[in-house]
Amino acid sequence: GLSMPLAAGTINQDSADTLGTDFTCTVENNPTYTVTIPSAVTISQNGTVVDITAENVANLGDQEISVTIGGTDYFRNQLVLEGEASNGQKKVLRYQIIKSDGTTIETTGTDTATGTELAAFTEDGTVNYTVKPVIAASTSKGVTYTGSMTYGISLVDAQ
Repeated sequence: GLSMPLAAGTINQDSADTLGTDFTCTVENNPTYTVTIPSAVTISQNGTVVDITAENVANLGDQEISVTIGGTDYFRNQLVLEGEASNGQKKVLRYQIIKSDGTTIETTGTDTATGTELAAFTEDGTVNYTVKPVIAASTSKGVTYTGSMTYGISLVDAQ
């Protein structure tokens, strides 16, 4: 094959010309985004939908915004709420997170949900999940269970 340099300048020992190179460098804007997640949710016994919203998404390049489970306030980051019965006994209530695609995330004591992706954004939008208590016959009634979950929000290579 024939290869030719494009717009290259050439001089030799007899030339009076000078050579120059025009440089162009585009510095991309930094990625921007705003992710909004409710700071408090009351979970109904049938489950409650939680919205994760991304706005002002720009300049991501070949990356996406990934929202993952960062951890919980319970031992080993288990998906567990805690309460206290009227007699002072500590009680626990497991919960599940059901992603918008139907995938159920839960913990069983030895595993963790930390790092599990809940949503990914390449543009403005809303993705939701449902948080649902696992109520069994043995679940203590008349107890208010509480707990918290944190999120990891980062830019990752787009899938």
